[in-house]
Amino acid sequence: MIKNRFLLAMMIAKRAKQLKHGAKPLIKTKHVKPMAIALEEINAGKVFVKKEVELDSMKKEEIFDDSMIDNQSL
Repeated sequence: MIKNRFLLAMMIAKRAKQLKHGAKPLIKTKHVKPMAIALEEINAGKVFVKKEVELDSMKKEEIFDDSMIDNQSL
């Protein structure tokens, strides 16, 4: 189980939102509420956190779209 309670809360919220919008549960469960299903999935090890990509290794084009840059302020 996740030791960081804030990370756990974020994981539950994100997975519950996915379930609410039509994602299929990854486990068989007696629960019907998305938050309970999400917690059970995380506890079973079916849902986990992906490692984030470092921003330094990303190109400018991947971070900002040219339409987001205000050329007048340059």
